[in-house]
Amino acid sequence: MIRAILLAVCLPAAAATTPSPVPSSAGVINLSLVDALTAIEEPRLSGIFSFIAEQDSTFAFADLLARDKKALKRYLVKLQADLKAANGLTGWDHEVCATLVNLYSSPFSSTLEKPDPKKMSQINNCVLAGTVALADIVARRGK
Repeated sequence: MIRAILLAVCLPAAAATTPSPVPSSAGVINLSLVDALTAIEEPRLSGIFSFIAEQDSTFAFADLLARDKKALKRYLVKLQADLKAANGLTGWDHEVCATLVNLYSSPFSSTLEKPDPKKMSQINNCVLAGTVALADIVARRGK
C-alpha cells in the first residue's frame, strides 16, 4: 500500500522534472539548394529550408517542385542551362531529379499532377547526366 502511494506521488513528479525537448534551431543549408531556390525565384524559402535536415532537403525540394508547376518549369530551365554550360549537374540536383522520378512513379503520385512527357524526359536526362561541382558550374555559367 505504501509502495503504491509512493509510486503514485513519485512518477508524476519525475515526469514533471524531465526537461522538454529543445526545439530545433535553424541550420546552414546546402549551396545547391540556395542556387535552386534562386532559380525558382523563391529565395525567401531558404529560411524554412534551414529547419530541414540537409539529408532531407532534396526530398523536401522535390516535393515542392511536384506541387508547383511554375517552380518545376523554372528549375528545369536552370538544369538545362547547367547541363549546357558544364555538361553535368551537382550531386544535389541529381538527388532532386531522382526523387522526382520516384515521386511520380509511386502510389503517392495520384495526389500529384504529373508533368507532361517532355518535362519527364528532361528530368530523366538530368538523372543520367554527369556530376560536376557547383563551383565549376557557376564558373562556367558566365562564359
